[in-house]
Amino acid sequence: MGGGPVRHLSAAMPATLSAADLLCHSGSSPAARSAAGDLMQALAAVECLVAVGGPAEVPDALLHDLVIITLGLAGDEQPEAGIDPTVGAPGLPTAWHSPPLAELDRYLASALTSRFHLVPALIPAAA
Repeated sequence: MGGGPVRHLSAAMPATLSAADLLCHSGSSPAARSAAGDLMQALAAVECLVAVGGPAEVPDALLHDLVIITLGLAGDEQPEAGIDPTVGAPGLPTAWHSPPLAELDRYLASALTSRFHLVPALIPAAA
């Protein structure tokens, strides 16, 4: 395995995975690259769950963690309406329900590409 863009993009969240991979291989700070690696691990868990049982098998708590990791990495203090990363924090209610994966993917990828000025890799069309 070498550097470079991910060759087999996720069917679940391809844009976010691509942005995280670009960040991992960018000239960003070591802390940002490390956090992008953490994000890729969380995305791998989502991908596994989607592959096994479809999007319905991905727990809201895991998607909530993706939001927390991504927005923390992107330094986004003002999350988009309907995506509240504070819900589920210690001591707060945990009744957070994620938007559809495609919507969440667009939002998180946009947060990363905007913050780090990443040029998204082309995502191959599904066959």
